[in-house]
Amino acid sequence: MEQAQQQEIKRKIKENPEMTEGEKGRELKRLSEPYKKMSDEELLQLVRDFVRECGREPTRKDVLYDRELKYRFGPWTRMLEKAGTRPVAEHYLERKKRRREKREHHKEYRRQIREQQAAEAAQAEETMQVTAAE
Repeated sequence: MEQAQQQEIKRKIKENPEMTEGEKGRELKRLSEPYKKMSDEELLQLVRDFVRECGREPTRKDVLYDRELKYRFGPWTRMLEKAGTRPVAEHYLERKKRRREKREHHKEYRRQIREQQAAEAAQAEETMQVTAAE
């Protein structure tokens, strides 16, 4: 389906005063069904094709399969990055790195706490045995 057609179909459904919000949602879901069967790479290729045809990145209102893209790839900008139409944001990579480092640091901290608790429990057990023997 041509890109302009998709945008027009989506606009007509969203602006149809005779349909309830639920009906609009179901109709858009029905129209996006064929895209659910596509592989991730095929969906990303559709995005790249859109960029090539239109000379710009798609917005959610431009395509019928926007929900599927969001479901599979997360936020819209991450999807555009995965499609290769937008460079990966440097601050995103930095934030991801900081999170990984924080997670590793916290994991080590929890390991140390567990070791300390085990040592304290062993010492308490030993103290109880000595007290019971007296």
